[in-house]
Amino acid sequence: MNRRENDLEKCFYPRNLAIVGVSPDKANLGKNIVGNLLAFGYEGEILSIGLRGGVVFGQRIYPSLEDIDHPVDLAVLLTPAKTVPGLLEACGKKGIRNVVIESGGFSERGEDGLPLEKACVEIAEKYHIRFIGPNGIGITNLENGLALPFMPLNRALSLGPVSILAQSGGVGLSYLGFLIEEDIGINKFVSMGNKLNVDENDLLSYLMEDDGTKIILIYLEGFKDGRRFVEIASRSKKPILVHKSNRFKASASIAHSHTAALFTDDQLVDHALEQANCVRVNTMDDAIDYVKILTLPPLKGNRLAVVSRSGGHAVIAADACAHYGFELPPFPKDFLERIESHFRAKVIRLQNPLDLGDLFDLTFYENIVEEMLKRDDVDGVLLGHGYRKGFEQADSRLLIQKVNQLVDRYQKPVAVVIFTEAVEIDYLRRHSKIPIFTAPENAMRAFHLSHRWTSKTGKTPPGKPTVNIQRKRVREILRGAKGRSYLTLVESLELMKACGFPVPEYHLASSPDQAVAAWHSLQRPVALKINHPHISHKTDQGGILLDLNKEDMITEGFVTMKEKIGAGDVEVLVQPMVEKGREVILGGRQDAVFGPVLMFGLGGIFVEALGDVVWRVAPIHQHDARAMITGIRGSRILRGIRGEKPSDLEALEDLLLRLSQLLVDFPVIREIDVNPVKVMTAGEGTMALDARVILSEKPGKE
Repeated sequence: MNRRENDLEKCFYPRNLAIVGVSPDKANLGKNIVGNLLAFGYEGEILSIGLRGGVVFGQRIYPSLEDIDHPVDLAVLLTPAKTVPGLLEACGKKGIRNVVIESGGFSERGEDGLPLEKACVEIAEKYHIRFIGPNGIGITNLENGLALPFMPLNRALSLGPVSILAQSGGVGLSYLGFLIEEDIGINKFVSMGNKLNVDENDLLSYLMEDDGTKIILIYLEGFKDGRRFVEIASRSKKPILVHKSNRFKASASIAHSHTAALFTDDQLVDHALEQANCVRVNTMDDAIDYVKILTLPPLKGNRLAVVSRSGGHAVIAADACAHYGFELPPFPKDFLERIESHFRAKVIRLQNPLDLGDLFDLTFYENIVEEMLKRDDVDGVLLGHGYRKGFEQADSRLLIQKVNQLVDRYQKPVAVVIFTEAVEIDYLRRHSKIPIFTAPENAMRAFHLSHRWTSKTGKTPPGKPTVNIQRKRVREILRGAKGRSYLTLVESLELMKACGFPVPEYHLASSPDQAVAAWHSLQRPVALKINHPHISHKTDQGGILLDLNKEDMITEGFVTMKEKIGAGDVEVLVQPMVEKGREVILGGRQDAVFGPVLMFGLGGIFVEALGDVVWRVAPIHQHDARAMITGIRGSRILRGIRGEKPSDLEALEDLLLRLSQLLVDFPVIREIDVNPVKVMTAGEGTMALDARVILSEKPGKE
C-alpha cells in the first residue's frame, strides 16, 4: 500500500478530534456533530471550536485551534467556504494531518468556488494533509462511535458488515435508512463530497484491508481515476457493489472511427466494472437485494431447491432458475412420500420446485428445509411462504426464526420470500437475522450474484501481461506521420505488422498500369484501397473496391476511385482478397477516465449497426481476452455453429493482447480500428486486412 492508501487510519480511528464551527445556537450544525458523537458513544476526546466560545452539551467551546494545548488526530471543518483555506492552514501548522471538510460552497456552486478548492489542495500538499470533502457529511464508524454527519443520525443504526462510500451524502443516508429497515448493520460510512484530496480509490483501498468491513457498497456519480479504480478493485477479496449514476453523457465529438462511433461512457463503465470483478447495480432496490444475499453464507454451487406454499410462485421461481442457469435437482422418492403423508388431499404432484399448497403443518416446513440443506446435491434453498397477519402469524414468525438457525447450522443460504401485509414484512425485517425478499425473481437474481461472486473468489490475480511488439519500429512509423493526426493506410498496416498482426501482402500503385502489374504479380482477385490519411470510412467514400479480377476492372476501378476522391496524386493499395475466415473488429482509444481501453466485436460493414462489442481497460490479461471474445452476443459464430469448425480463438486472443500493449505503450494513438480482421479456423491464424489510426493532436510520451 502506498502512502496515499495507508494514511487514513486516524480518519476512522482518531484518539481525539476537533470540530470547528460549533456554537450553542439552536440551529448550529456543528453542535449536531457533537450530539451524534455523544449519542453513538464515541470513545475519544471531543474538542469543540467556535469563535464565540461558550458551552455545548456541558463541554467547553474553544475559541480557536491554537487554544488546544495538545496534539489532535482529526479536525472536522463546518464553517463558511471562504474560511476553510485559512482553517486548513491552521490545521497544518498545528500538525493535524487528517481533516474532514463538510462545508459547501466550492465547485458544486460553479466556477466561483474553484479558487477556494485550489487553495485547499495547495495547502494540503504543503502540510501533507489528507482531507475528505468538501461538500459532504463526513465519516461514520460504528466500531468506535465516530459519527460526524451534521444532522442527527438515526439511532437505530447498528454495527454490521456493510461499509458505504457515497459521493452524495443524501444518497448515502438513504442507503443507511434502507439497511436499517432490513436490520442489516453498518460498519463504516463515508460521504466523499467533491473528492478533492481523498477519493474513492483511497477509501476503497482502506476498506479492502479493514477487518470490520465484509461488504463494500459504493455510490458514484463519476470516477476520479477509473483506471486506478479497476486496478485496486481487481485485487479485492470482498464483494464490491457499485451504484454508478450519471449514466448517459453523450459524447459531443465527431466519430472519426468505428471505435469512436461505438463508444458509450456507460457501456465502458459496465465492462470495466465487470473486468474489476465488481457488481454494478442500477437501482437502490437492486443494491439492497444484493447486500441481503451477501449477508448469508455463500452459494457455492448452482443447484437449488425451491419450496413454495403457492404453485404459481413455484413456477415463477422455476422460470427465474432457468433464466439464471440454476439447476433444480430431483428429490428422492422416499423423501417426497414422507412429505405427501402430511398432505390433506394428496392432489399435488411433488417435484422440485416443491408445491406445499396442501400442507398446513408449519412445523413440518422446518423439517423439509432441513432435509434439503442436508443434501449434497443442494447448494441453496428458496423458501416461498404466504400468510395473513393474525392468521398463522405466530407460527410463521417462528418458522422464519427456525430457518435462520438452520442457515447457521448448515452454512448454506436460504432466500426467504414472504407474501403478506406490508406491516408484517416490516416486522420480519426488523426482528429476524435472515433477510426477507418479497418476490421470487429478486431472490433468484440475488442468488445469481452470490454464486457469481463465490465462483470468482480465491483466484490469484495475474501478474503483468508480457507481449513483445517491435517498439522501435512503431516509433519510426509514428514519427513519420510528421504532425499529421491520421496515419495513411500503409502506415497503419505497417504499424499492425510491427505490433505482431499478420497482414496480407500488398503493393502500392500510383497509376492504373502499376495497379494492373500488381494484380498480375498476386495472381488472384484483389481489392483496391485508397492510401490517404483523411479517408475515414473507405466504403462510404468510394475509397475501396473489392473482388477485382480483370485488367479492365482494375484500370476502370483506379480511375473511378481517383475521380471520387478528387485528389491530385492518388496512391492505391492493391491487396489480395482473403475469402476465408470470420470478420471481427479490434479497436481502442484513450479515454479521459479509464486511460487506454480496448474494444472487440464482430467486424465488417455492419459493426456500427449491430453494436455488438465488448470493452476492457488495458492492459488486459489472457483471461480478459477470452472473456472479451465470449462476451459478445455473436460469440457462438466464432465457436462454430451448425457443424462449422470453430475459429482460431487462441490467435485472436494474442491479437487482443498485442493491441492492448500498443495502446498502453503509445498513448499518442488516440483511436485505432483494425477492421476487418479475418479469423480462420482453429490452428490457421488470423489476418488483418485494414486499419485506421488517429493520433493525438498533442502527442504525449511514448
